[in-house]
Amino acid sequence: MGDGGPTSVDQREIVDASYLTLVRFGLRPADDPAITNTLGVVDEHLKVDTPNGPFWRRFNHDGYGETRTGGEWDITEPGTGTTLGRGWPILTGERGEYAVSAGQDAAPYLATMAAAANESGMISEQVWDGRPPTGEACCPAGEGTRAATPLTWSHGNLVRLAWSIQRGEPVDQQDVVAGRYAD
Repeated sequence: MGDGGPTSVDQREIVDASYLTLVRFGLRPADDPAITNTLGVVDEHLKVDTPNGPFWRRFNHDGYGETRTGGEWDITEPGTGTTLGRGWPILTGERGEYAVSAGQDAAPYLATMAAAANESGMISEQVWDGRPPTGEACCPAGEGTRAATPLTWSHGNLVRLAWSIQRGEPVDQQDVVAGRYAD
């Protein structure tokens, strides 16, 4: 997988939530059965509940993150599974944008992202997700790992989600696209 995860995984076994972009951009309606049926699969394989709220991992078998003992990411032995991808605040934001599209309350997703910020208000790329060493004094679940902090991508998504909530639809959805494909 090229990022510290296993090197040979059948592609048909990979689960990720990138399909939600189809809804955010207006290519598929939020209630499309292919979309709604896939939510449960993604939640089963990728959702992580923390004291700060839910986060999602990028995909199953993700190896981009800290070592299994909590050390910094190290890819000196690719494909060994020594590193783990953890929960991503940005994916919580994307799930919130889906909620906006579906007419649901997205405020909890915004609150979860905000709760992941450190004492300086910076949001990390990833959060501790309940797998070891989470729970020890160094690594509380739902709080930033040693990954890139601040990650402007996460901050941008927080702003985009807040703006989408205020607007009542994803801010980067073009009416002409949604009118043609999702309506």
